[in-house]
Amino acid sequence: MSEERNKISVVIPVYNRADWIGKTLDHIFAQQEAIDEVILCDDGSSDELYSAVEPYRSKVKIIRIENSGPGAARKVAIENSSSEWIALCDSDDFWFTNHIKNFRIACNKFPAMNFYFSNFKLSDDAENSKFSNSPTDWFNFIARNHNSTEYVECGENLYKGLLEFQCCFPSTCIFRRELYDLVGGIDSSISRWPSEDAHLTRRLAAYGSAVICKAETVLINKHDSNFSKNHLFNFEGRIKILTKLVSDRALPPVNVEQTKEEIEKSRLNLFRLYFWNKNYRKAATFFRRELRWQGSGKDYLRFFASLVLSVTCRARTSIN
Repeated sequence: MSEERNKISVVIPVYNRADWIGKTLDHIFAQQEAIDEVILCDDGSSDELYSAVEPYRSKVKIIRIENSGPGAARKVAIENSSSEWIALCDSDDFWFTNHIKNFRIACNKFPAMNFYFSNFKLSDDAENSKFSNSPTDWFNFIARNHNSTEYVECGENLYKGLLEFQCCFPSTCIFRRELYDLVGGIDSSISRWPSEDAHLTRRLAAYGSAVICKAETVLINKHDSNFSKNHLFNFEGRIKILTKLVSDRALPPVNVEQTKEEIEKSRLNLFRLYFWNKNYRKAATFFRRELRWQGSGKDYLRFFASLVLSVTCRARTSIN
């Protein structure tokens, strides 16, 4: 592999992250193996972002756009980068010092690789890594060959495996520009959708030659101001993303039926989430209009209970 094809651009969409961006950049520049450029796309921030970035101005290219959502900002950053490899990083996540080093090891071990992602920790669960929660035999299911303790060369089951266990987060991902172009890049029309990043990563998984690093190389920070904090919100977005992938014919034929099956299961689970979260009116409407009366006996009981409870809640609101 030539030196040119090993160059890495880091792209960061950022909106009102003045309190975070310096720490994120410190972790990027503290890597054991250097990166080649950092492109930061400011999505119309109104805070003190530029003051926070000032110490890094000689090492970071900054592009400002009108507020358009994280997907659009990520797209602009990618299109203004120059390297063969593109590494994603969100503006409030931290790379451990081994992140790029482990990626370069994978490049040498797996020369056909064009999509890579790694294990990570969540700030609200520091004792466990994401992969420690993987289903039994999940790695054997997705592996092309018997996986090692460090890296997994993925086969054709990766896309289906990610439907079952979503462990591919943007800040852990690195991919070749040619693969990004092949799958059609980022669709700016869904830039503000919850879980919008999955529209890209699922296509990369479907078409790419992927390798997963089992080592923890990233910390994903959970806090009140990031989208991923709201589970219900993101579950709604997940269904929208999967539906769009099918309707846009953005997947290989082998993955289309898998996705349709997952959409049906997810829609039923969304109805249950509405009910368990006491969104009774939404649950009743969703069951009747979207599920079209599909579900188990218990789901019918939940539907009828939602009808009664939604009326009760409205009556209490009117009295108050």
